[in-house]
Amino acid sequence: MSHPWQPENGAAYQQQPVPAQREPGQVTSGRASVPVPRPVAAPAEPFTQQQAVAEPVARGLSAPALTSAPLARPGAYAPERPPDGPPAGPDDGADGRDRSGPSGRTSRLRIGWHAIHRTGLRRVTAAPSAAAGLLLGRDQQQAPVPLRLFAPDPVRVTLVGGVWAAQLLIFRAFSVGVRVVVVTTEPRAWAGFGERATGQQHRLTVIGQEPGGPYGGTAQTPLLTVFDLGMTGPMTSPPLGPWHSQLTILRQLDRPGVAAVQEAGLVTLQRLGGDEATLAAATLKLRPQSGQLLQSMNDDMMALIGDGDDRYLFLNQTPIEQQYVGLPRR
Repeated sequence: MSHPWQPENGAAYQQQPVPAQREPGQVTSGRASVPVPRPVAAPAEPFTQQQAVAEPVARGLSAPALTSAPLARPGAYAPERPPDGPPAGPDDGADGRDRSGPSGRTSRLRIGWHAIHRTGLRRVTAAPSAAAGLLLGRDQQQAPVPLRLFAPDPVRVTLVGGVWAAQLLIFRAFSVGVRVVVVTTEPRAWAGFGERATGQQHRLTVIGQEPGGPYGGTAQTPLLTVFDLGMTGPMTSPPLGPWHSQLTILRQLDRPGVAAVQEAGLVTLQRLGGDEATLAAATLKLRPQSGQLLQSMNDDMMALIGDGDDRYLFLNQTPIEQQYVGLPRR
């Protein structure tokens, strides 16, 4: 009979070793103790370069490469150092920081480190913009040519050309909310044009006699009175109110229409015949070369005379304008 403390096979019983007191960083698996690296608590202060080298070496790891950049606290954002710039301007603080904020403590906003001092900022000017107005066309350099047809003060424009050019101008003016009154001796040339172009019945009104006045429009709804009386303008120059413009159409330039050309602040012309070009050059005091250009323009071109300058431009008609106004013609 075997001893109760011996195994059945008769082998002497070997006392099992008493497990040693476990220390932090060890776990027991079966009969062996497996060391586990101690957790390293985050230091209260940022690492120095010496600590950054000593700690991995003590743990049996290779030392990291040293850099000259300071090590930031774990989890903290460390922005890059901005590039060196020019010295502080006269309006900056003694330390080179911008002190223009309401409290005098606001630092300069840097986005991508594109910085400019106040002295340089004063030399930065905006590029000159093109004059405002209704787009009339583009010149030979493809620069837009505007026509300032509506303004708080009255504007008078005379067009030497056909109804097609006038309707193209009005079609573009509809986009700014204009209301049009047409005084004409040929109402059939204007019948249905306003309804087709705007889908409304009261944006363009055709009448057979000169209206009274003065009338006025607003910046949101300017008023345009069109006189289509053949070769002359209105009998008397009607008074115009604010945001009220007048467009006089001369189907052909002759002596009766000279007064309408002289009274206008701006004159637009389609291609002219020889006698018309000679009369226009004399009335508007154009250069001899301009008189020749007025006779050689294409159907889709127009001349703009005003403020002592003459410009020749292409109307650049769009497909939708061709649909509602038709192809270029005089």
